[in-house]
Amino acid sequence: MQINTQTTAAAAPTNQQLDTADAVARAAHIWIRSLCLTELHAPAERHALACGLVFGLCERLELDPRVQELVAYVYALLDDEGSQALAASRMMLARSVPSIHLHAYKKGRSEAAAIVEMLSYHGDNY
Repeated sequence: MQINTQTTAAAAPTNQQLDTADAVARAAHIWIRSLCLTELHAPAERHALACGLVFGLCERLELDPRVQELVAYVYALLDDEGSQALAASRMMLARSVPSIHLHAYKKGRSEAAAIVEMLSYHGDNY
């Protein structure tokens, strides 16, 4: 009888996956900041908007779950979550927001759809 002592570990993300995660998170962060400059949002509402945007972008861009986690984590770091970045990133992908801020979450998802549609349109015309 042979015992397998090798453990199966998740493969480290590739450079392309890291670049994708970084680019999507930075784009989401810039988009949220620009929205917040033109509209007033309470911190909890802004968080719900960001959750919807990040999840929506990951979903629309069909990113694999590992890259989605990286996107949410990078976004949380960019948003100055500090030591709470990991917890904040997990909450982002959990799609759980208080019902009072559900409209902001849905707006974030809608913004994500518009961004991806715009990228698709411009990609087709070049």
